[in-house]
Amino acid sequence: MIAAGSALQLRAHAAAYDFGHVLDAAEGCAESAMHVRSIANEVALVMQVTSGAAQGQLALASMTQQDFAALAVALDENVVTPAQVHKLVEVGFKVNHDDPVEQAERRALFVEVMLERVRREPLPPQALRKAAERVAEELTGESIDQRHARARLQRRATVEDLGDGMSIIRVTTDTFVAHAIRDRVRKQALAIIKARQRVGAAPHAETQIAADADADAAAADAAGAASAAGSAFGVAVDDARASAEAGEEPDERSLNEVMSDVVADMLLTSDPMGNSAAAGIQANVQLSIPITTVLADSDSASDQPGRAPAMLDGMTPMPIEDAKRLAATAPAFLRVLTHPITGAVQAVDSYKPTAAMRAFLQARDIHCRFIGCRQPAVRCELDHTEDYQHGGKTAVWNLSDFCKNHHIVKHHTAWKVRQLDGGVLEWTTPSGRIYISRPEPHGVIFTPTDQLFRPTEEPRRGEPVHSERRERARPVSEALPPRPNSSATPPF
Repeated sequence: MIAAGSALQLRAHAAAYDFGHVLDAAEGCAESAMHVRSIANEVALVMQVTSGAAQGQLALASMTQQDFAALAVALDENVVTPAQVHKLVEVGFKVNHDDPVEQAERRALFVEVMLERVRREPLPPQALRKAAERVAEELTGESIDQRHARARLQRRATVEDLGDGMSIIRVTTDTFVAHAIRDRVRKQALAIIKARQRVGAAPHAETQIAADADADAAAADAAGAASAAGSAFGVAVDDARASAEAGEEPDERSLNEVMSDVVADMLLTSDPMGNSAAAGIQANVQLSIPITTVLADSDSASDQPGRAPAMLDGMTPMPIEDAKRLAATAPAFLRVLTHPITGAVQAVDSYKPTAAMRAFLQARDIHCRFIGCRQPAVRCELDHTEDYQHGGKTAVWNLSDFCKNHHIVKHHTAWKVRQLDGGVLEWTTPSGRIYISRPEPHGVIFTPTDQLFRPTEEPRRGEPVHSERRERARPVSEALPPRPNSSATPPF
């Protein structure tokens, strides 16, 4: 009933917007959209929202009906939620082409691919957006550099008052800059907390820091907001020591509180390079750049649509030239070998085996492998699918990346997970429902078929290739594949 009502509301909003647009066109005021605004104002009163929000909803509904009609049908059939439709339409408009017919076909393919993804895995809106952006990036006829240049014109800093004497300051900037800022300010805050522990903090400070760090990771995944970094590190450490020596109350600020204070101190009073200790704290950003993109001609690479993009944390596309500039200063590289058809990670080069295993799993998993979670793998913990204390092996086929929160859920609740071939995880909920989590493909559109890639159809090392194995189609509902041979060497 809720799904049907949401679909009916979407169609009603689209009809209201289209009716206003027809009146505006007939009276020659399409640019000012006076009738659309009038209708939106009345709808706003009924819905008890602002007129701007109402006009946005009407426009979104109209564009959904015109360019993504299949989503309205899927909403009516309860395949997607209104929030998921909003995210898919928002990302779907990035699929552009000079030819209107070609653009319509590509957007229809985008919807088809994403609806199949939703049927396979229940993704919350933000996780769905991440997955949709990867697909849209490969279907669009407009390069990310062109879109990024247009988006950079929207850089700004805003303040939102929250009440109780608190506000949020938001800075819209380049994605890799925002992640680097947050990474650096977090390191500085941790250094400040570590310094105060050494000068006599509360006995349970370490426990508090761990809890704060977990809360920080969860908040970062939900909010996705960027912070500014400063060099108040040295000043704050000196203050902590002076307070302890003077017998003042210990500094009991949480990690988030310290991060906020570091940002404010830098923006208002501090020189970003004024302290040598703070200057030595550098931000880390993980980039994945396809070798074909790195070797492409620089004059044509940025303007060529469809080229595999550089990825921030394996999930967010970024301009190629910016990625190349960052890569030019990297102290080392890891080569990630991927399947030529499916894009699944096969191996990672590295000298140290343990480091290679971690690099392999981070490249394979990209993010936390709990259903719908998109905490980057670089901030996750490695989990033994079969507990080490119960005989589980420390091998790539028995390891996967979980964020701290879902790591705890896996070990202390009735959720169960089983690892199949190729890093595929089978999750069983406490009520008995089964969900499958597959590694993200690298540079390959998620294809709505059960036949493109199933690890059991790939021959094992030393096993002869039989043509019937590659041609045989097997539905997901059949028996699950056996566990890989525990004696097999890791694929690196």
